[in-house]
Amino acid sequence: MMEQSERRRRLLLMIGPLEAEVIGILNELKEATAMTIWEELTRRGGRKTAYTTVLTVLSRLYTRGGFINKREKVINNVRQFVYELSIPYEVKSEIIREHIGLIIKMFGKDAIQIIRDYLNEISEKK
Repeated sequence: MMEQSERRRRLLLMIGPLEAEVIGILNELKEATAMTIWEELTRRGGRKTAYTTVLTVLSRLYTRGGFINKREKVINNVRQFVYELSIPYEVKSEIIREHIGLIIKMFGKDAIQIIRDYLNEISEKK
């Protein structure tokens, strides 16, 4: 039987683009309501996403692999769920290394140069 952490890691490798974006927002903000996540997605100017779609994505990430935690919190006298990422640093590192390793296997030294160029490009934007 597959160990729970291995199952989570494999599920993380199959994350879709919207789920990845939501995980990225939670990684940056540390915790957020569904509305805050929806507003951030809208602010970033990607595809138009319905608020209910964000709720569905959060529900899947919560139930599917325990990638996020949620708890109730009173905000402006309203009870809301607050979400936070529950992916340990070691698992993040493992997944990143696995993806980069696969890319390097496919494209060799070209991949290394492209990754280097990309990292330089995004570090200049910050």
